[in-house]
Amino acid sequence: MKYLTSRFLLIPVLAMVLTVSAPAVGTALACPMCKAANEEDDAKPRAYMYSILFMLTVPATIVSGVTFSLFKMNRNEAEALREAGLADDPTDGESDDELNS
Repeated sequence: MKYLTSRFLLIPVLAMVLTVSAPAVGTALACPMCKAANEEDDAKPRAYMYSILFMLTVPATIVSGVTFSLFKMNRNEAEALREAGLADDPTDGESDDELNS
């Protein structure tokens, strides 16, 4: 159980480290045509850029929603099994000190 908890904590910590360190990386260079189009005062290239960002957020939102829903269903099912007495309590035989370390 301790191994799974540390493994699940590794992913958010790694994501946070990458997010915090992202500004340290230099700005990405666009292809020459995109760079030239963005330097103009035309709104079309900027609108195109924003439309791409919005299109990328849709799959991320769907995947995040499905993942969160599955996590909640699993958690609720485990709680229902524990209340019905059909599942072992993962804290049986362990003290609070062992769980927190």
